[in-house]
Amino acid sequence: MSRREFTKKTMREALARSGKRCEAVGKMYGLEAGCRCNADLSKGVEFDHIVLDANSKDNSLENCAAVCIKCHRHKTAKHDIPMAARTVRLQDKALGIKTKPARPLRSALFPKSTKPKHERAQLPPRQLYREEQP
Repeated sequence: MSRREFTKKTMREALARSGKRCEAVGKMYGLEAGCRCNADLSKGVEFDHIVLDANSKDNSLENCAAVCIKCHRHKTAKHDIPMAARTVRLQDKALGIKTKPARPLRSALFPKSTKPKHERAQLPPRQLYREEQP
């Protein structure tokens, strides 16, 4: 299933609504609860699905936020990706699809060496300089 994007009209309306300031609000975007970012969007704007597209299928203006790149990256990494993965896990569970448990890596079992360990012979100390002999 592919991700659906906002229409150009929706993006224009979201940008106008924002006053060209980041609309990110709250912990979901890495901010204090109830606080708005308000960063200037002239340095870059991204249009975020407030409720994850995979969960809502809602591309309306009400689900579109004009946000700065920093806020969008934070929400994507800390909220959207884990939420999408959880949604897929729950859908698989409802369908009876089970994931295989992780197994430790197995290597070829080579026999242990039976050679006796030998000790290195000690070399005599080296002379660092030689005294001249008359």
